[in-house]
Amino acid sequence: MMNSIGVRPKSTYVERGGIRGIPTNKGGTPGQGYSKYKNPSVEIYAERWEQGLDIWTGEPLTGDGLADWEKQRKRRNKLE
Repeated sequence: MMNSIGVRPKSTYVERGGIRGIPTNKGGTPGQGYSKYKNPSVEIYAERWEQGLDIWTGEPLTGDGLADWEKQRKRRNKLE
């Protein structure tokens, strides 16, 4: 006796999206949908870091965080 298991094509559950808070992918690959969703956050974090702000809160860096940021900026300026 053989049991049958219903199988859905991957496209039916990947393309419909909405998994773990990621909006539905309206075309393309699942990776493209994820990247499109994450890119605005990455840009915000990069802008905050360039200004010497905490990337998570947007508040000015202080203490060890500020010292680390200054050290990284000096190193970066030497490379440019």
